[in-house]
Amino acid sequence: MKIALVSVPAGELDVDALAVPVATGQRLSGPAVELDRAMGGVLAEMVATAEFRGRIHEVLPVPAQGKIGPRRVILYGLGSLHDLDGQRMRSAHHELVRASRTYGYKRIAVLRTDAVRMDALKAVVEGCVMGTFERRSRQTGPQPERREIDELMLVGFGSGREHELVAARENGEATNRAREWQNAPPNELTPEALAQEAMRIAQRHNLEVEVLGPAELKTGGYNLLIGVASGSAKPPRLIRLRHRGSPSPLSGEGGSVRAADAAGRGAGSPSGAAASSAGGPVLALVGKGITFDSGGISLKDPDRMADMKADMSGAAAVLAAIDVIASRKIPLDVMAVVAACENMPGPAAQRPGDVVVSADGKTVEIVNTDAEGRLVLADALTHALRNGATHILDLATLTGAATVAIGHAATAAVSNDDSFWATVDMASREAGDRVWRLPMYADYRILLRSQIADLRNSQYGEAGCILGGMFIGEFAGGKPWAHLDIAASSWNTNTELTTVLRGPSGAGTRICIELAELMAGAER
Repeated sequence: MKIALVSVPAGELDVDALAVPVATGQRLSGPAVELDRAMGGVLAEMVATAEFRGRIHEVLPVPAQGKIGPRRVILYGLGSLHDLDGQRMRSAHHELVRASRTYGYKRIAVLRTDAVRMDALKAVVEGCVMGTFERRSRQTGPQPERREIDELMLVGFGSGREHELVAARENGEATNRAREWQNAPPNELTPEALAQEAMRIAQRHNLEVEVLGPAELKTGGYNLLIGVASGSAKPPRLIRLRHRGSPSPLSGEGGSVRAADAAGRGAGSPSGAAASSAGGPVLALVGKGITFDSGGISLKDPDRMADMKADMSGAAAVLAAIDVIASRKIPLDVMAVVAACENMPGPAAQRPGDVVVSADGKTVEIVNTDAEGRLVLADALTHALRNGATHILDLATLTGAATVAIGHAATAAVSNDDSFWATVDMASREAGDRVWRLPMYADYRILLRSQIADLRNSQYGEAGCILGGMFIGEFAGGKPWAHLDIAASSWNTNTELTTVLRGPSGAGTRICIELAELMAGAER
């Protein structure tokens, strides 16, 4: 889809449809008033008589009958201006483009009115690009024609903003890549296939890459990851990509790259002291990559088990994000770390009651094998710290309790550092991807205790979303760390929550990109 800023008057555009945003309870404004006058007042009449109410996701095509250049005018809703945040702005434009594709429009334009601020360009473009997403079908028979929009014109957003447009497009496309990975069947997107995706990203940008298999994991003491994977015939992978964006103190240029070996396995790790080549911050984006989660011996309810192909949504977000971070050459050292495996009830599966020694030496009692995400992330955080991470953001479909706590409309979060959290929170606002921080009271810490080990992985009795995050935080090494529980926000299964887009969302992808941008800006 070609996207361009144009200065031609909206009524003169040669397009299939001209989209006009309308907020609930608001009249037509700005250039839409002149457009309506040219059409004989039909648009204002439809708004005044509540034929079109401006509700979020409401889309109504109106024939122009040759009175203006566009063949149709599309009224599309933003909902209440009071409720219009970045997430809803993107969602409204996602639905606009999805509907336009359904109608078969090839060339559309979006007209900025007073309801859409000038600084909303990023949200508009990202939302429109996200609206091009369509789940890939594996059906073998004749397929319905996939309708695409060839050209999108943006009217009234000014000129000279092409760099913003390009960046927003990259963010939207990265979100869609994460959504496609989320939707991939688990027999296709195995731990090894996820590692291959990472290798392709590394090769595309000449990144440092490391993929550890079972032998290397055993040598490194990554027993929590090994334990979760032990019930599966698919071997685990611990994946690390590194973008060295800080200037080298010797060369003054971007950090050097260590390419992968032929198999991408067992490449030597820098020591924990090898942080940024310039001594600056090193951001680790850590993703849970459970490519299928049966629950292990603590077997899940079979009614919803097919949804567990998306238990690698955290991994999808961080891989899609570092692809953009490296492409954009953001001047910050950033690594993506993914703990990838299946959680299956095979003959060698770990048992409730087992005690396992983590990579950082803490002992963990396995109370519930279905609380596996925090286990693999614990070892993944240790791997990030061993490779010089100074700040850590982990993303995981971690707990059903996140759905209970705040539902599908936002991501639940915890953090051990107010300053770092403020940056993560700002990144979420820039990304239009809501997060809500929950408290980590000291009183909760006693609930993590085991009578026979340093920690237990489940059955805390209350505050399950918080304690799942607190468990991971025990392995952050005292570094600034934040945890995003995207269990609900990464995929909306609630058919009644119609103002939140259904299906995979790519939650966290744009947050990771914006966080890297903000941290890089702070270092300049």
